[in-house]
Amino acid sequence: MFVITQNKMLRMGITFGVCSLIVIGLYFFPGKFIFAYGRRLKAEFQESQERLQASHGLVRNFSNPQKAIEDIEAKARELKEMGSTSRQLPKIIQSLAHPASALNINVISIRPREDINTGDENLPPGMSSAHIELVMSCPYKTLGEYLKAVSKLSTACVIEQLSIEKMKEEKAKAAPAFSEGGKTPEKPREAPPSELLVTLMVSTYLVWEI
Repeated sequence: MFVITQNKMLRMGITFGVCSLIVIGLYFFPGKFIFAYGRRLKAEFQESQERLQASHGLVRNFSNPQKAIEDIEAKARELKEMGSTSRQLPKIIQSLAHPASALNINVISIRPREDINTGDENLPPGMSSAHIELVMSCPYKTLGEYLKAVSKLSTACVIEQLSIEKMKEEKAKAAPAFSEGGKTPEKPREAPPSELLVTLMVSTYLVWEI
């Protein structure tokens, strides 16, 4: 009787131990995978938070994104215009200098004036304006011929400003000349035409190259 009871208790102990091992295994092994999955989710969440903070930092750097976009577009237009005008302006300056050379006009200087407000905001898209200043000396009649030649140029040029000053003359009138005998004075030689100092401001239009 005692032996049977002892065997029964032994079987119960073995059964209890096996059940305990099964319960422990079911708790630890799935729990291990659950804990690993939780750690991975936590790492992904932390990474997403860091990316979100970086995005907020970029947004703070551009307090007004629309204005930043407009500034970039304006800079692009400016660079495009500079590339176009750098090729067109030399040709226009050459076209203004050519008739002056043909009329033997003394061109003192010819240069673009970038300090003048061109009012490009009122022009159609793809166009800009430029001002060119010419300083030269020539007689009044020659100046008229030059202005006429400028009006016939293929490039549309508008005379915005014209300033004329009379240059100092060494001799206002030529002295009368006498014949070889010194008795009969000849007709006085005509004095050369007086030179004028002319400052001319010309505006023209440029078309951006697409």
